[in-house]
Amino acid sequence: MKKIYLYILFSILSIEIFSQQDPQFAQNADNLLFTNPAFAGMTEGICASAINRQQWIGFEGAPATTLGGIHTGIKLFGIKGGIGLSIVDDRYEFEKDFQAKLAYSYHKKIGLGVLGIGAETGIINKDLNGNWKYPDPDGSNDGLIPQQSVRKIVLDLGLGLFYKVGDRFYAGISVSHINSPDINYPNIGTASFLRPHYFGTAGYNFRMLNSPVEMQPSVFVKFDGTKLQYSANITALYNKKISVGVSYRNRESVIPMVGINLPNGLKVGFAYELPVTRMITVTKGSTEVFVGYCFDFWGAGNNYRYKSILYL
Repeated sequence: MKKIYLYILFSILSIEIFSQQDPQFAQNADNLLFTNPAFAGMTEGICASAINRQQWIGFEGAPATTLGGIHTGIKLFGIKGGIGLSIVDDRYEFEKDFQAKLAYSYHKKIGLGVLGIGAETGIINKDLNGNWKYPDPDGSNDGLIPQQSVRKIVLDLGLGLFYKVGDRFYAGISVSHINSPDINYPNIGTASFLRPHYFGTAGYNFRMLNSPVEMQPSVFVKFDGTKLQYSANITALYNKKISVGVSYRNRESVIPMVGINLPNGLKVGFAYELPVTRMITVTKGSTEVFVGYCFDFWGAGNNYRYKSILYL
């Protein structure tokens, strides 16, 4: 029954093969580089992170996404900025997507904070495997299903702005796929492209009176030209070591999450996404594991540790 339900779901999504949005994540405050190139270098030291997301647990062929990123501040010809690299492996049912993109951000001090103006360029490799099972064993009755594996590699471009005031406040806007890359597989009678995706995010960090608890509300918005999606989060950080929070994604899910900042500077986070739609009747939800670390590669002798989960 679950396989039939998943087939119906993917059939609907396949009316326009590439109308789906970019991979989504629950721990957005720890994943700013992937959606905004202007965030590159906005932290001290070199920061690396990885996220693994298992969506719709219990479904065979459900989406599974792994993301890795690294970024650092740089100074070239006296100009302050940052560089970053993001790599994404996204798999679901008959499709495998791979993204690699390099980001650069120019930093300018404005008022109490720093403004980053960023650009990114990279590639997207999309693979389709025609090994289809339902309802037609060989897929020959569906012109959108290839009879053999096919591949398409395209150039991808993006832009962003990011403003940060210490470890108290941040806000950013960005757009990916601004060149609307064409996805035209050989021997498939349809033309498609990746729509530009627009992102907005903001977060604030404040202390509860004189307590060791810091509150960290944040919001994340995504729009692909057809569907607006937002998530709101509130996280409590105790003694800069243990965090507990919850997010709500509009008309889709509730997401409790926990995190810990270890003494060696390593941070580990976990999120469990519980659907609030009818999907809850056929899946156990989605899980997401995060690992991050900031370090001094240049040998200054200091390990950079996270001051806030907002700035990874």
